[in-house]
Amino acid sequence: MALKGLINLVLVCAIAASASAYKFNDVVVEYWAGSGGNEAVVVIDFGAESFAFGYRWDGGIKYGIDLMDAVAASGALDYTESGGFLNTISYGGYSNVGQDGWPMDWWSYFVSSNGDSWIDPGEGFATRKLSNGSWDAWAHQTTDDWPPLHLPTTPINDFASEIVSYSGPFGPSPYDDPYSVLGKPTTFIKDGSKTFACSLVYPACFTGPDGSKLIVTLDTGAEIVVGFDHKVADDPGNPYGIDFIVFGNSIFESSGWVEPDTDMNEFYLKTPTNIYAERITVSVAQDPNGPWYSFSGGPYADTNFPTNAFAWDSSGDWSNELDWLMPLDPNLSISDFDGLSVAAAIELYNGSAGGTGFDLKWLDPDDYAALAVDPESGHRWIQYIKVTSEEFGEVDAFADVACCGDYKHPYPVGDINKDCRVDMTDFAMMAGHWLDCTWDCP
Repeated sequence: MALKGLINLVLVCAIAASASAYKFNDVVVEYWAGSGGNEAVVVIDFGAESFAFGYRWDGGIKYGIDLMDAVAASGALDYTESGGFLNTISYGGYSNVGQDGWPMDWWSYFVSSNGDSWIDPGEGFATRKLSNGSWDAWAHQTTDDWPPLHLPTTPINDFASEIVSYSGPFGPSPYDDPYSVLGKPTTFIKDGSKTFACSLVYPACFTGPDGSKLIVTLDTGAEIVVGFDHKVADDPGNPYGIDFIVFGNSIFESSGWVEPDTDMNEFYLKTPTNIYAERITVSVAQDPNGPWYSFSGGPYADTNFPTNAFAWDSSGDWSNELDWLMPLDPNLSISDFDGLSVAAAIELYNGSAGGTGFDLKWLDPDDYAALAVDPESGHRWIQYIKVTSEEFGEVDAFADVACCGDYKHPYPVGDINKDCRVDMTDFAMMAGHWLDCTWDCP
C-alpha cells in the first residue's frame, strides 16, 4: 500500500474510533456573538493551538458563513473569503494564515455532532445550514493530502464552568455580576475609547471590548461558589505541585501612567515595588454542600501575583497569550520584581499568566486527609471552590492547573515526541526508524 494511502487509512480509522462527546460548557469559548435561544460553536485550529467562538441567534435559517460573519463582527477574529471559499483567518497573534493557499497553506472545513468526531460536510460554509447545537471547525493544513491530515482539536474547558450559588452584596456595576468569573480570565479591557491589554500594571477592570463584565467585587458577607465540570486533582505532575489558580485584579506599583501603546521595555516597577491587593479567602469541597475546607492561613486570592495576559515581544508590542494553566513559581517574592521593567517582570513569569496558585497539600493536614481519593487517578481532589472577602477583593476567574502528560491530559498512544498530539511529526519519527532492530534481529 502506498504511504499516502496508509496515512489516509489511519486517519479514517482514527475518526471512526473517536468516542468522546463534548458540550459547549466543556469548551473554552473566546467570546460569544449574537443573541437568542439557538447556539453554535466554531473551532479555529491553527495547528499549534486552537480557539473556539460561540454564536447565538433566534429564528430564520442561518449558515456557517453567518456564524463566521457574526464572530468577526463581534470581536478580534478576522477572516476573508471569496465565492464561498474561506481564504485567511487572523486571531490571537496569527495573521492572515492561509494567504498562500493550496497546497501548503490552506483551510479545511469540518462539522461535528459532538465537538470531537469531525467529518467533511460535503458542502461549503455558505450553504451549510446551522441548527441549535451545531459544531463547525476550520483546521489549517500544510500538505496537499486528502482527506486532510490535520483534524481540529477542540479547546477543552479547564476553567470554572458553573455558578453553584452566590449571595451579595457585590460591588457597583460593572462589578456586580457573579457569572463574570466563569471561563477564561480577562485578556483585553475597554476603558472609555481606549482598549488595554490586561497586564501586571493594568488589571482587569471596567468591561471587555464587547461590553461584557469582567470581574466581581466581594463586599463584606458576600460569597460565590463555583464548580468545575471535572475533578481538580492534587496531581504531583502539575508544575510546582500547584493544583488550581484564582485570578483577581491585583496590580504592581509602577512609576507612571499606562497607555495602550506604552513601551513595556521602558516602563518600570518601583523600587521597592508593592502589589496593591485585597485578600480573598478560598475554601474547597468535593460536594457543593460541603464539607468545606479553607486555606484560612493563606495563600489568599487577589494578591500575589497580578494577571498578565500576553507576552511582550522584541518589536515592542503585546504578542501571544501566556499560559492560564501554568502557575508561577511559588518561590518568587515581590522583592524579586523590584525596579524591573514590565518586560523583564513578564520574563520572570516564565510563560505563566499569573494569578494565585493553590496546592491542596497546603490545607490543614486533617482537612487534606479528609479529602477522598479518586480511585481512577489515585489522587485526592476537589470540584468546588468558595470565595469570600473582608477587604472588597475582586475575582476574575478560576483555572485547573494542567500540563501535557498529567493524568487529565495523558500522552495518547503513538505520541512519540510527547507533545500530547499524534500527528505527522510522530509518523515521521516512526518512519525514520522503520525496521530498526536491537534484539534478536534477522
